[in-house]
Amino acid sequence: MMKQLLGIYMILILGLLLAACNPESIKTIGATKYYVEIDHSGEKYKEQGNTRYKYELAGFNEDGKGKNLTFTANHSLKKDAYLQIDYKKDEVITYEEVKYEDIPKKARKQLDDNHDNS
Repeated sequence: MMKQLLGIYMILILGLLLAACNPESIKTIGATKYYVEIDHSGEKYKEQGNTRYKYELAGFNEDGKGKNLTFTANHSLKKDAYLQIDYKKDEVITYEEVKYEDIPKKARKQLDDNHDNS
């Protein structure tokens, strides 16, 4: 009887742990975070009947190293917004909007310099 209860508790704990794990978190393991500023409305196009927006932007990691990033969205992104992009194996995995203050200092400086030069 004790072994059965222990088995049930173990299954419940494992289930809770798996439920707590976000699939997005798993996909971003080993990804490099880059930061971009949305400076245009994106290139609008149709794909299988759906409207998409393509963005090609300069992104900077926490060390200030840059990379040209290309990604798409299903809506036009807010101009002048800042995004944190998870990049792995030559592709953008996910992105989310972040506050300017939350961007690492070296990346922020590069974004500012890039903005002044555009």
